[in-house]
Amino acid sequence: MIIAIILCIYVFSRKNEINKNKVSEVSTSTNVAEISAYEQIPNANRIFVFDNFHGSVNIHPKFEFEYPANWVNDGQNFSPQKIEYYDMFSPKAPFYFDLIRSDVFDQTEFKYQIDHSKRKSPDTHGTINYKEFKRYDLIDYGSYGGDSAGEVIIYVGPAINIDGLNYILVFHWEEKPLASFMQGNDLKVFENSVKSLKFTE
Repeated sequence: MIIAIILCIYVFSRKNEINKNKVSEVSTSTNVAEISAYEQIPNANRIFVFDNFHGSVNIHPKFEFEYPANWVNDGQNFSPQKIEYYDMFSPKAPFYFDLIRSDVFDQTEFKYQIDHSKRKSPDTHGTINYKEFKRYDLIDYGSYGGDSAGEVIIYVGPAINIDGLNYILVFHWEEKPLASFMQGNDLKVFENSVKSLKFTE
């Protein structure tokens, strides 16, 4: 009788130990699956939502786009490194977007750069999320003693209506922001961000 009781206790405790190991195995495999899924997307993205302009929410259309979670975002500026400001209008950030009043766009530095810069490749146009864009691939000589400051890509997009006024949406990328090399600055990141644009009413 005593042997039978001891045998029952052993079988019961062994069964519990096996079940614990099964739970542990399942838990471990779930963690491995989560890690594997993350490793397959090493640069997980964040979404930047543009739905406010200097306090106004009367924006048509609003828009959003993705950018790498490991990049720094400060307002309209995006960078793989901490963003340094040399003055109020000169952040060291390779990628930014801007909204420029359509009635003054032709008088801006963007337009001057588009009109006067040499091309690295021909101008192209197409649609992103059903909105028309023009893409300019420029060689930036800037004002740095005539030396090339690298490649510049500009996307000029649709009009965004804010409080009844039209603003042109522009995305801008520089190979060498403020004429200096930046570790982690990748044109593909910029292109993917622009191509991820979604417009919402």
